[in-house]
Amino acid sequence: MAHDVMPFVRPAPGALVASPWELDDAEGTRELPELLPDWDPQADLALHRRVAVEYHEVLAACRLPVSTPLLVVVDWHSSAAHLAGSAFRHAVVEPTELTVKANLASANLGGTLVLKTRLVLADDVPDSDWTRPFSPRHAGDILWEETVEVHLEGVASRFPTSVIDFKLRGFDEDARWAIDIPDDPTVPAAGGVRLYLNQSDAELVTAATRAATPTPLQRRLIEAMYDDVARQLVEACLRPAWRDVLIDAAEEPGSLAESLIILLSNLFEGEPLDAVVARRDADPSVFATTLQGSLRRTRREEP
Repeated sequence: MAHDVMPFVRPAPGALVASPWELDDAEGTRELPELLPDWDPQADLALHRRVAVEYHEVLAACRLPVSTPLLVVVDWHSSAAHLAGSAFRHAVVEPTELTVKANLASANLGGTLVLKTRLVLADDVPDSDWTRPFSPRHAGDILWEETVEVHLEGVASRFPTSVIDFKLRGFDEDARWAIDIPDDPTVPAAGGVRLYLNQSDAELVTAATRAATPTPLQRRLIEAMYDDVARQLVEACLRPAWRDVLIDAAEEPGSLAESLIILLSNLFEGEPLDAVVARRDADPSVFATTLQGSLRRTRREEP
């Protein structure tokens, strides 16, 4: 396996010690898992960890002048939303132990969340002090880095969800949910499809709010909703206007088309789009039962 070779020396791993990321949510404080199976797209993520920097050891190992300022920074990237940003930065000018916090807005998240914790040079090293070869010199040079990935998936995270007044929006006031599917499958998946819940349907809204720990009845209600949503998404994939563009559009990482092709592949065991279209056109009633059965089997296979 290839590894990046830095143009300057870096400290030994023990010069900076970072505890695992922890998540604060309705369940309390717990270690951040690799997969959040019931992430709520309306809930911000509040994360923290402890980081200890052996400042003098870092300077010595990197051949840096005394009192060189450093920074602990945390950057993030969301694959589905195609967004990135900085969540934390703290200056280090002495041996330091601190709590690193990252509060991330739900509107910016989706798909895979990548967190990079880094120790970097805060400023350029003056030419007069840069006398040793192979030492870092420029602001932003990375002395230490750790990457953590979290997959934001599961029933509650499939689409951005809003609770609205259906009557004011023009939906049937007795409907329970509605889904907005864009005309263009190349849009980012995180914002491309939006699910609306009728605010007058207290039973459904409560079930969605408790998506991480639903009662059996609430789980059946949520499953019925997502089965209907999946059916509508599959039908969107089979639109004549989308058939010719969906495959090419799916090559764009994080696009709605990519997510829809993955959905079709999972539901129809890897059948190509043309084969799925042919099955639907040959007998819509049989196709509907096939989709219904596939959704039930997929749900049974979920951990």
